[in-house]
Amino acid sequence: MDKLVLSTQGMPDRLDDRGRFNTWHDMYVAAYCEFDLRRVEDKPFAANTEFQAIGGIGVASTDAAVDRVLRNKQHVAGASLRSNFCLAFSRNAFPIVQVQLGRETVHRIDSPVLVTEGEAGDIRQLGGFNFLLLDIPPQLLIGRVANAYDMVARQLDAAPQVAAHLKRYIGILPQLTQGEPDRLLLDHIAATLIDLVALVLGANGDSADLAKMRGLRAARLEDVFALIRKHFADPAFSTAHVARKLGLTPRYVNDLLQETGIGFAERVTELRLQTARKMLADKGKDRLKVIDIAYAVGFNEVSYFNRRFRQRFGEKPSDARGHADGDGLVSERA
Repeated sequence: MDKLVLSTQGMPDRLDDRGRFNTWHDMYVAAYCEFDLRRVEDKPFAANTEFQAIGGIGVASTDAAVDRVLRNKQHVAGASLRSNFCLAFSRNAFPIVQVQLGRETVHRIDSPVLVTEGEAGDIRQLGGFNFLLLDIPPQLLIGRVANAYDMVARQLDAAPQVAAHLKRYIGILPQLTQGEPDRLLLDHIAATLIDLVALVLGANGDSADLAKMRGLRAARLEDVFALIRKHFADPAFSTAHVARKLGLTPRYVNDLLQETGIGFAERVTELRLQTARKMLADKGKDRLKVIDIAYAVGFNEVSYFNRRFRQRFGEKPSDARGHADGDGLVSERA
């Protein structure tokens, strides 16, 4: 999937510090809209922004030695007029100060910040900008949150758990959209993003009900996946452990997984088998016995491991020793 990258890395060596800032500034403004950026003065300038569009929503990650963005009335009235909303999540240790629509707000650390590009504004943050951001056309948001403009430059603390879910979901999007993802997947991701944004902004009524059914379930499912990836090698790992960690019920966890078509036990077993196969193929682990590898990935019985391994890969674990392809991944052998 196409991604726009604006970075000081790879800029010509002939550019000095100010030259790198001016060049990156111009690229950033050309990609988004007119505004003035102020660099952090007490450290060398470096910046990296990655941007991709998903179903009409822009998803961006920025880490830049910039501590102020100013968009004045002349910028707003210029040829590059934009009126999108931006929902940003900071990743540094300093609060964001926002002045817009006659309001000045000092946002709490880790709280989302809603900005409108259609009005003049001033955003400041000590230490430089390091954030995840959604760029949302107003027509996608107003239909779900009618008072969206009233939420600009306000404390968005009505749904902190949902905000945390959304931040994590944005963070994993590069993994979900690698290569050329299916159009249906992209549409689903876009719908999930809007659902979660609506909940963060305090949607109510039918809009909130719809968002809770789709967006929140999707975000919780990502949390379930993350816990499975982290703890699958624990022999005692179960849906009860997942439910306790996330404050859910085991039945709810099982229902979420069943909606994907792959249940908890099947998903955990697949991760264990794939990990075991990689370990068997790793010549650096050739001193480990098969039983040691079986136990290391979470199996309690070597006979059960041997049976499942052969069912999955069509060979005995001992036959998989040292069979890796050029990328370090285990080759498929029937």
